Amino acid sequence: MITLKTLLDQLQETYSCRIKNEYDMERFVSRIDMLRPDTVLCEDTLYLCSDDVPGKIADNKNEQAPILLMDANQNITSNESFFVIPVENMPKITDAFLFLNDRLAFEFRLQQEINDLYHLLYSGRGLDDLILRAESFLHRPMSVLDASYSMIAVSPLMHKLPFGMEKSAEGIFLSSQEVESLRRLQIEHQIYKNNQAFFIQTEDHPDTNWIFCGIRIQHVMTGYVALCLPEKAEASEHELRLITAFSDICAIEMQKHEFFVQKTGLQYETFLTELLEGRFNDVNIIEARLKLLNRRFGKFFCLAILYCPEPHNSDLFNKRQMASLRQVYPNAMSVVYKNNIILLINQDTPVQLNAALTDPLELFAKRNHLKVSLSQPFADILKIRIFYNQALHTLELSNLQKPEQNLFYSTDALPEYLFSKCDYQGLEVGIHYHIFQLQDYDKTYHTEFVETLRAYLEHDRNAAKTAEFLHIHRSTFFYRVKKIEELLEISISDSHLLFLYELSFKIWDYLCQ
Repeated sequence: MITLKTLLDQLQETYSCRIKNEYDMERFVSRIDMLRPDTVLCEDTLYLCSDDVPGKIADNKNEQAPILLMDANQNITSNESFFVIPVENMPKITDAFLFLNDRLAFEFRLQQEINDLYHLLYSGRGLDDLILRAESFLHRPMSVLDASYSMIAVSPLMHKLPFGMEKSAEGIFLSSQEVESLRRLQIEHQIYKNNQAFFIQTEDHPDTNWIFCGIRIQHVMTGYVALCLPEKAEASEHELRLITAFSDICAIEMQKHEFFVQKTGLQYETFLTELLEGRFNDVNIIEARLKLLNRRFGKFFCLAILYCPEPHNSDLFNKRQMASLRQVYPNAMSVVYKNNIILLINQDTPVQLNAALTDPLELFAKRNHLKVSLSQPFADILKIRIFYNQALHTLELSNLQKPEQNLFYSTDALPEYLFSKCDYQGLEVGIHYHIFQLQDYDKTYHTEFVETLRAYLEHDRNAAKTAEFLHIHRSTFFYRVKKIEELLEISISDSHLLFLYELSFKIWDYLCQ
């Protein structure tokens, strides 16, 4: 429905007239009519009259009365059938009648188109259907881009433009030249600054004009809509208002598919999220996109996942934590992904998990009551999703085993990570049968051979350290070792067997959790 305020604001702006009295701004109007002696009055109709209305007319405060728009200089007498709105500098009644009817028809058409787009949010197939419908209303090339200049929806007419797009197996992107143009001409700044669609003529493309409108999620600019116009075409009110509404609808649609992502205003966030989801298979494209996003592309990487086990105001909490992290690791990139903060360390030299790198992270985690899991360092950015999953599993496994710790290394949990990929029976058969033989012997003869062998492996295969740990004399330890060798018919110096025993104990511990 169209409100009375919408129509009267346009009347005042076009004809420089002024509404004298206050009125119900939310009152709906569905028809404009001339008041005649035989008129059948309707509450949702705005009436105009050129002659004095016979009888007494007072300012009727009954909001359900029909609305009468009159020149303030007309002789208003007595009749309580109307709510009267006097207008100073009222245009000719015929001009006002035609104008208001045109405006009402325009508003009805625009509202119907917007409603149609909103309907597609639950009946359509995402942004592709939305942009097709919008293009059918506007008959102009259109595209929807995220903050990393990925073209996430492109209309058929936009595909026909001879410039602007870079296509690859990873998707469609705004070309590097166009990104540089947006920045050089301050268009990007205007997209971030404006809350509504705006029109611009660009010197880089004199044969086209453009309408841009930012897409905002939780007041953060996460993308924008671009509409291309012919060279001499000015932006119409219909185009500007529909693109503004279309951008709001795109924001809703994008949230449906990125409900786990909380935007914090960093330009590269969408791109980093797509990296984590494994949507790229070309290193050159990744390097080029990061360069456009003002991020340096190094050769060596490491991922840190920061998890907060305590309830918190996620949006505000994550923004604060990420701002602090950027001070500690200024060259890294961060994003909130699936309710965790993901930090991508990106540098030109191999990543060393030494104190210089990890101490600030561990201190940060302790101060903010966070748990941190570090992936293994890696050099192939295309494998980022594999190392993300490794760090995530390490966080889950290590948090169960050592809940008092804040920082966990995937390098320390490699066996457990591998074990988590197998079923129980598959792991159980991986325990060397010698361990079960010793266990049975211990139960029958009340010996401590399993404990002795395990202590020997856990103390770097050092006899003195093992005897001290077991609180036994060295000769007692050597006696037990000799009995184990005789029982199993092995040599304790067999490094391959000792490795299999060590692995068996790790499997045993994992299965006993």
